[in-house]
Amino acid sequence: MTAAPHGETLQQLGAVPGVVGGLLFDGRGEVLASAFPPVFDAAGLRGLAGRLGADGYFQEWMAGENAALDLRYQDGNVAVRAVDGSWLLVLYTAQANAQLLSMSMTQVIRRLRAAGPARSSEPPAAPAPPLERLRAVVTAELGGHAAQALEILNAAGPKPRDLFQAAADVEKLTRLFIDRKKADELGRKMRAILGK
Repeated sequence: MTAAPHGETLQQLGAVPGVVGGLLFDGRGEVLASAFPPVFDAAGLRGLAGRLGADGYFQEWMAGENAALDLRYQDGNVAVRAVDGSWLLVLYTAQANAQLLSMSMTQVIRRLRAAGPARSSEPPAAPAPPLERLRAVVTAELGGHAAQALEILNAAGPKPRDLFQAAADVEKLTRLFIDRKKADELGRKMRAILGK
């Protein structure tokens, strides 16, 4: 799954004591380069990148070239840094030296930027049908509250007019029962999918 020279640059992170692995992914959730041990499931890593890339809150939080996110768990830590429209995710143990890791990540980010934009090593997938993309956005944005919205989408016909009406109904439902701001954001994303 590595893509040279970005994959080689990520491999250098593995020399830092306590670093388990790293991956570079873009806003579409495509893994551009990966340097994880073989014990990690490549499909699982692609799924993680896809979920983060599709999450509106993540995209908003991690906008800008100096964006950083550090998550600490009992069994390990995750650091995410913005890199020219993509993100570097590093998994490391609690025993890693935070200063050394920070300096190493800064060097890796400089090398990634110097190498230019990364491209996925996999051929581009055919775009999903609008209904599938609407379902994905609703699931990502509403999480556990998505069931009724998904029922509305599933009942819609394949015609664009039906999909527009279903998207409007989901937006209204979200506005009534969840939050106006969330409804506006979800509505904007669904209209973008439908080309309006």
